[in-house]
Amino acid sequence: RTVAYAAADISMDEVSSDEAMFFIKMLSLFFGLSIIIMSVVIELVNRGIVIPVNRMAFAAMKFSGTTMIASSMDSEKVNLEKIRNAADRVVDLKISSFDEIGNLYDSLSSMASDTYNFIARVQGQAERIRKMQEVIIMEFAEVVEARDKSTGNHIKKTAAYVEALAEQLKKEGKFADVLTDDFVQKLKRAAPLHDIGKIAVSDLILNKPGKLTDEEFAIMKSHTTEGWKILMKMVKDAGDTIDAEYLNESIDMAHYHHEKWDGSGYPTGIKGEEIPLSARIMAVADVFDALVAERVYKKPFTYEKAMAIITEGAGKHFDPTIVETFTHISEKLYSERTRLDQSGSEASIHLDSNVQKS
Repeated sequence: RTVAYAAADISMDEVSSDEAMFFIKMLSLFFGLSIIIMSVVIELVNRGIVIPVNRMAFAAMKFSGTTMIASSMDSEKVNLEKIRNAADRVVDLKISSFDEIGNLYDSLSSMASDTYNFIARVQGQAERIRKMQEVIIMEFAEVVEARDKSTGNHIKKTAAYVEALAEQLKKEGKFADVLTDDFVQKLKRAAPLHDIGKIAVSDLILNKPGKLTDEEFAIMKSHTTEGWKILMKMVKDAGDTIDAEYLNESIDMAHYHHEKWDGSGYPTGIKGEEIPLSARIMAVADVFDALVAERVYKKPFTYEKAMAIITEGAGKHFDPTIVETFTHISEKLYSERTRLDQSGSEASIHLDSNVQKS
C-alpha cells in the first residue's frame, strides 16, 4: 500500500537555458576534439609530406644550382667536388616512407647520383680528348722544329725560359694584374707553339748556312703570320673540344714575338704595351736562346756577350721591365741549358727561392 508520495517542484523557467548551455558544451567539446584531431592530422601531414617535400625541393634546387655554376666554371673546369657534395646532400636526407613520398625521394636521390656520375664521366672523356689534342699539337710543333736542323730543342728551352721568367716577374710583383698562377701555366703551354708558322717556310731557307737574302728573309718573317693563321684555324675548328685560352696566348706569341718595344719589329710594327705580355716575355726568351745556341750560320755566343745584347736592347727591342727581371735569373737559365737538352718535353727550370735582384 501506498505510504507516501515524493514530489519536487521544478522551475520550468530554467529548462530552456539549461538546454542551451548543454548544447553549447557539446558543441564546444565537438569543436575542441575537431581542433585536436585537425592539429594531429596537420602535424602528421607536415612530418610525412610537407617537410620531406620541402627538404627534397630545397636539396634539389641547391643541387641544380651548384651543378649549373660548377659546370660553367673555367676549368679545368667542372668542380666535381662541389657537385659531389650537392648530390650527397640529397642522398643524406634519408627519407623513409613506403608511399609516393618515399618513391619521390628514391627517384630524386638516384637522379642526383646519376647526374654526378654522368658529369664525372663526361669531364673525364673531355679531359682525355683535350690532352690528346694537346699532345698532337705539341708533336706537330716538334715536327716543325725538327725541320730546322739548327734550333736544338729551341721550343723546349724557350718554354722553360718563359715559365721561369713569368714566375720571377710574378714573384717580384710585376704585372700583378695579369700574372696569376693560371696565366703562367697558360704561357708555359703556349710557348712551344710560337714558331709553328715555320711549317710554311722552305727547308732551304730554314737550314741555309749563310746570310739570307732580302727575299728569303721576307719569307722567313712570314712564319709569324702563318703561325697566327694556323693557330686561329685550330681554335675555330676545335671549338669547345679544346682549351682555347692557352691557344689564344699561343696565337699572340706566334704573331707578335718578333715585335719590338720601339715599334721597329714585325709583322705589324706595334710597340710598347700594345704588344701582348706573352709575346714580350717570349721575345726575351727567344732571342736569349738564339744567341747562346749554335746555329748553322753562327757559333754560340758566350753568356756575357748574349746578356750584353739583351740588356742593350732594353727599351728598344725588349720591354725594359722584363729585361730587368731576366737579369736576375739569366745565369741560372744559362747553367740549366744542358739539362734541358737532355730532358723530356715537359722540361722546366726550378729557380732557387733565394734568387735576388741584381
